[in-house]
Amino acid sequence: MREEKNILAQAFNKTLPGIYAQQQMSPSVRSTNSIKYDPSNARSSSVLILLFKKDDQWLVPLIKRPKYNGAHSGQISFPGGKYEKSDGNYVETALREANEEIGINRDDIEFVASLSSLYIPNSNFIVYPQVFITEVEPFFVPDQREVETVIEAPVKHLLAPETIQSFRRKINGIEVDAPFYNVDDHVIWGATAMIMSEFLTLLKDVSFLTNPLSHSCSACNAPECR
Repeated sequence: MREEKNILAQAFNKTLPGIYAQQQMSPSVRSTNSIKYDPSNARSSSVLILLFKKDDQWLVPLIKRPKYNGAHSGQISFPGGKYEKSDGNYVETALREANEEIGINRDDIEFVASLSSLYIPNSNFIVYPQVFITEVEPFFVPDQREVETVIEAPVKHLLAPETIQSFRRKINGIEVDAPFYNVDDHVIWGATAMIMSEFLTLLKDVSFLTNPLSHSCSACNAPECR
């Protein structure tokens, strides 16, 4: 595992593809909110992307949000949240939020790199993704108020071309076409997919992650696809 961990960490030691990679998974319409925010007044947030190994494969944890009256109700995202002045930096925000939401222990994980920031027009947040890696298989403890379930997404599966699908539906009365990653019929789209796209672009040349899958992706049965 140590050798693979070092190879993965080195994959992020290169120029970030930034908006080019993010746009590969961008919806046709990014703002469906009736409120038009001023990006110059955007709030800051941070998410944590954790590479860990389980059952001989590398995975990243995602969380499904519970239903609530808000912009990201029921959506799938990386663990993370709003920057607080007491954090000091975005790495600390990601660590604090990931611990609060799914119980990730900061002492068990190692910082690798920061990815490109991304503005989210529906909530007026700029998110700053932080990549970590660990040799310790994490034990996730979801916060019942903030997390409906934890999804352990295999990186090799995310890198497979057939994992990317698309849907068309109306959101707030606006027709939206959106690519998404299909992970066990979980629909990973929007800002999370755009961040994931840059993350995966940096890993696409890692040979032990890009071998063909032993199975093909099944048809998506999630509501977003219907």
